Amino acid sequence: MSEERSFAERLAHLIATVHPPDRKPYSYREIAHGVAEQTGVSMSATHVQQLAVGARKDPKRSHIQALAQFFGVPVTYFFDDEVAGQVDRQVEEVVAWRDSEARNLAQRAMRLSPRDRETVTALLDQLSSYDDTRRRAGRRRKPE
Repeated sequence: MSEERSFAERLAHLIATVHPPDRKPYSYREIAHGVAEQTGVSMSATHVQQLAVGARKDPKRSHIQALAQFFGVPVTYFFDDEVAGQVDRQVEEVVAWRDSEARNLAQRAMRLSPRDRETVTALLDQLSSYDDTRRRAGRRRKPE
């Protein structure tokens, strides 16, 4: 990966690599919504896309800060080659660990009896359902 990358290239790299393990990258709309939810900074999906492809060359400071917060990187990621390199290496390590951890779990599950695999599947379903319920509850507006 080139050390001297533009803001757009760095943002596009974050979009491609920083996302939950069980899904594809965030859409521009999801990023805009997440930025607004986490930081209160309003950005349209079109604006995020323009920043990521380089159509907008001079992002506002508030947008840079909000995007950094959304992706969990320091603001200097977008401007400092050394910081960007460190963050990119950390992200690569997490992705590699995540992939190997999932592979390890799958291999271990295959050594179980069919009945035990069904039990593990049921447990995973329950955990997923619990997580979904918590996530939905967190989105609800609190009574005023």
